[in-house]
Amino acid sequence: MSLYLPPTTDEYRAMVEYFHGLVEKGLLDPESVTQEDDPAIEKFTSGKSFVINTNGQTLTQYRTTMDETLGADNYEIKKIVVPGGPAGHLMGGSKLENGIMFSANAKDDPNFEAMLQFIDWLMYSDEGLEFAKWGVEGETYSKENGERQLAEDVTFRGMNPEAENHLQIDYGFSGGNFSYGGPTELLHSMFSEEEIEFQNAMHETKELVLPDPPIKYDAMQLEQSSLISTPLKDHVTQNTLKFIVGERSLDEWDAYVKEIEAKNVQGYVELANQVYQENK
Repeated sequence: MSLYLPPTTDEYRAMVEYFHGLVEKGLLDPESVTQEDDPAIEKFTSGKSFVINTNGQTLTQYRTTMDETLGADNYEIKKIVVPGGPAGHLMGGSKLENGIMFSANAKDDPNFEAMLQFIDWLMYSDEGLEFAKWGVEGETYSKENGERQLAEDVTFRGMNPEAENHLQIDYGFSGGNFSYGGPTELLHSMFSEEEIEFQNAMHETKELVLPDPPIKYDAMQLEQSSLISTPLKDHVTQNTLKFIVGERSLDEWDAYVKEIEAKNVQGYVELANQVYQENK
């Protein structure tokens, strides 16, 4: 396996040309490339734009806003499977999405062992994962035949929208720092039927692509790589934007590639390959 820099490839150019074409046809707002979330959401929920990235939770928030701005019967929105590309219906994966870090001082705490035992229970046991997500059975939720139901006076993610207490705000459960991952059944337990349908469609449609192998730089190599990569990344980001919104003609692509090469891209790639080959 040999590593290379994607932003100089024909495939990257094809991606840039695709998004430039969307802008040129009026299908993509040029501001979409750089704007903050709030103006993008305002445009979508007021009907000025027709597509936005989302998840199950923000979809509920969009609908609440659109009921007010457009009227409940005047619109319809739905999550769609992420479109595929020339290489097929691929979806990036990750070997590590989250984890736990301890301060070096933690080892000297007299309660260090108890702390490890608690974290082991909270993060890795079925009971702890359920507790972090749903709270206290009989107080914040009930469970019958494996089906969980929020208490009538508790609301979360569109469930019991009129309830006076919020599972996160008032009780502190289902927080992203502690309630994350776990069995698929538990993950789906708070999903709407619509979200589960989307998740299943993604699972059935997409091919999982494993993440690239790590490049295990030592401190000196990492500094050397960073000195080269920082101006490289800045130039790629700036010119990708210019190509997409039409501030730079795609006829200048070859010139752009030469500009990248002049920033010691060869040294950057050679160093990455050397370190990878030595440590794989």
